[in-house]
Amino acid sequence: MSKENFRSKQKKELKKYIKKAPIQNYKIFKSIQEIIKKQRCKKILLYIPLPYEPNLLLFRRKFCKNCTIFVPFMQDESLKIVKLRLPFGRKKFGIYEPNNSFVNVKIDLAIVPVIGADANFRRIGHGNGFYDRFFANLNYRPLIIFTQSLNGLCKVNLSEKHDIQGDFFINPFKKYYRKIKNAKHNYCTYSRYNRRWDWIFSCQKIQ
Repeated sequence: MSKENFRSKQKKELKKYIKKAPIQNYKIFKSIQEIIKKQRCKKILLYIPLPYEPNLLLFRRKFCKNCTIFVPFMQDESLKIVKLRLPFGRKKFGIYEPNNSFVNVKIDLAIVPVIGADANFRRIGHGNGFYDRFFANLNYRPLIIFTQSLNGLCKVNLSEKHDIQGDFFINPFKKYYRKIKNAKHNYCTYSRYNRRWDWIFSCQKIQ
């Protein structure tokens, strides 16, 4: 299966979940809240959703109790970080955004919507590359959580080297974390989640 075929199939399936999404949003939010607490994240980048993406903005007041929320803003062929402020305006690709503003902040966590993720835990998005360029331009790496309204984890490698790699992939049905084994130090990232029966790990060995 090619990336384009997988993307096309996933989009069709995701659109079926538009009416069901409100029921599933809270499940995703609770799982993300658990990660935020364990990883002690304070500055969070949260997307403004399309109709078939999990709407976590519904819980922004709960997020804001212990965290500061920022959102991505399209700038040229990449994204920049802006403050979460109402009202939103509809921009390119039907995406809603707040008014343009500048904020110099280092985020702890980025919550990123996906069309799916492949066997290497890399993001399959819409194919425009905004998030890929955004993370490539950062001089640090925040924690990255992928979210989706269905369980779109592919068992084969469909990604390219520039596709961003997540640390967690959360949907209403499954919760995955990326477990990295280092051959030299035998170190497992996020191993604490392995003790929880409801978390599933995707294991990647690095040399």
